[in-house]
Parts: sequence; C-alpha cells; structure tokens
Amino acid sequence: MGDAAMSLVLAADYQVPDFDHWWAGLTRDVRRLPGLGAHHIVVYRSLEDPSRVFVTIGFRDRGPVDALLRSPVMFSWFDGAGVEEFPPMFVGEVVEKLDLGSPDGSAVPAATAGTVMVAAIAPVGQLEEMRDRVHAAADRIAASGVRRFWIYRAVDDQAEVMILLQIATEQQAQEWIRHPDAAAAFMSEAGEGAYPPLFVGHLVQAIEVPED
Repeated sequence: MGDAAMSLVLAADYQVPDFDHWWAGLTRDVRRLPGLGAHHIVVYRSLEDPSRVFVTIGFRDRGPVDALLRSPVMFSWFDGAGVEEFPPMFVGEVVEKLDLGSPDGSAVPAATAGTVMVAAIAPVGQLEEMRDRVHAAADRIAASGVRRFWIYRAVDDQAEVMILLQIATEQQAQEWIRHPDAAAAFMSEAGEGAYPPLFVGHLVQAIEVPED
C-alpha cells in the first residue's frame, strides 16, 4: 500500500449490473487514475452474489480527500459501471498489517486470484484496545485460517475502521464468520446502520496503476 504514514486507501462495496462489462470498462479506465495519484486497484467479487464487488484503490499520498471524492473521474468511474447511486466510500490509512503465516510457521503466500477475503467496515470505539486484543489473540486467529489481518482507520472518524482479512480457504472463512474470535467483536457491527454487511469474496485481480 505504500508508506503507511502517508498513503490512503479508498474502498467501496457495490453492485454492478453486468460484471464482465464492468470489468472491461475498469481495466480500460485504469489509465485515467494516475492523475489522481492512484497506484493500485484491488478487486474482489462476492462468493454469494456475483454482481457484488469490493474495490480498493490505493493512493500515493494523503492529498485533499474531498477533492478526490468530488473528482469527475470518480463519478465517471461509477457511471461507467452502471451504478445508479454513488456508493458510500471508506477513505482511510493503514494502521496495522499483520502477516500471521500458517500454523506450521511458513511464510504467508502472496495473494493470488481466488484468494478468500473478508471485509468489514464498522465502529470499534477504542482502536488501540482493539489492536491489543488482536495482537494477544494472534496465535488463535492464525489457527483459524486467517493469514493476513489489515486494519485501516477512517480519516474522518477515528473510531471507524475497515478490516481486511485474508483467509486460507472458503470453508475457514465461513467458519470465521459464524464463530469469529473474541478479538473480532467488531464483526457484529458490520451491516448496522450505514455500514455495509460483511463482504466475503475471492480476489479477482490486483492491478498496478502505471505512473504518468
């Protein structure tokens, strides 16, 4: 994601009427993103609803968030996808990246197409307390199949976070959702109020955005 102290990530969870059409347009429009400072796009597709996607865009610096969200490029991005309403977006910075490895101590494999990801956007109250709980439970979390545990803090709400989990198998992902570790109490807040429900999907592709 670039430098943790500087980079931003924008994330959106939304429906696309025609995934293949949307995907073709997205890969074509990548050339428009360098002007916004974007350096990569990661696309996930829901396991249960093939029209639901979760997209993150990484940016090189923390430039003005309002200007970014008002950019005509962002609006045309969603228009081109056939999205009828501009979806809520999470804009935040990475505050934690845990590579938990596998129970036998081997290194975490690089994410490849098909990688299972669980995403949650939710309020957590005291972020530092949550991080401490996750660190204390790291061995248990790894044993449940979680290989990477990323935490992003919203730039406009210090108590709001986005959690991205890379999980070894689809079966382990479903088990995690049914019986999350006690350190993952935040999962119960996903889907409440304005927050989208938990997203469970496969990695489609991570796309590097060439610099201008």
